[in-house]
Amino acid sequence: MALPIDCWPGHDCTIAAYVDRDPGPGAADYTCGPLSRDGQTRTEFTAPPGTAVIAPAPGTVIALRDGLPDAMPGRPAECGNGVVIDHGAGWLTRYCHLARDSVAVRLGLRVAKGTRLGLVGASGGADRPLLGFELRRRGAVVDPFAPDDPVTCDGRQKRTLWQAPPPYAGRQNVF
Repeated sequence: MALPIDCWPGHDCTIAAYVDRDPGPGAADYTCGPLSRDGQTRTEFTAPPGTAVIAPAPGTVIALRDGLPDAMPGRPAECGNGVVIDHGAGWLTRYCHLARDSVAVRLGLRVAKGTRLGLVGASGGADRPLLGFELRRRGAVVDPFAPDDPVTCDGRQKRTLWQAPPPYAGRQNVF
């Protein structure tokens, strides 16, 4: 699948948190690094407000919410404005923290890969503009960076669901 945000990770957006792969009370990202929180079920992309959120694969819009304000400090973390897409075969994606009144799709709409779904915002208790991207298969959370269990930290290349995986946010890029 393609990235769900119209940006270049490491340049005009960053990945602030990955899915928690530690089955216990601690937290670890897919590299066994620290870029997660205990129980984190989403990949969080931070980006400037108004950055386009796009469908990474074709599917049908099955749920949405819009109209909640951005910047709701003190509010418990929740999805806020968002969209859910059914991609078939039990695969769902969820897009959270979209900007108020930015959802660009309607219920039942069949979307193509690359369709604009909305814009990055800070609704739902987000502490800064971000996209919370969640992938599920048959109800279970799937980490798009390393969908296989168990996660191993042996340095070998892991299978990913991304067409072009963004670089790990914990490493500095040298160009």
